[in-house]
Amino acid sequence: MMMVDPHLISRSADELIARHGACAVGMAEERVKTATRAGDVPALDLAMLVLSAVERRLQDKDSEAIR
Repeated sequence: MMMVDPHLISRSADELIARHGACAVGMAEERVKTATRAGDVPALDLAMLVLSAVERRLQDKDSEAIR
């Protein structure tokens, strides 16, 4: 099992959102697809964690905007 620094995931998600805004989900999904096609399991694990973090952050921002 690969141990990943949660700060790395958080920082990667924040950077994607800062660069791409709402399109960050699509960018993260593309990283998942690329790792899947390459058969790179460690990269896929990392990409999935970043994708989840991006989705959570954007969902939280949407929830805050509704309030």
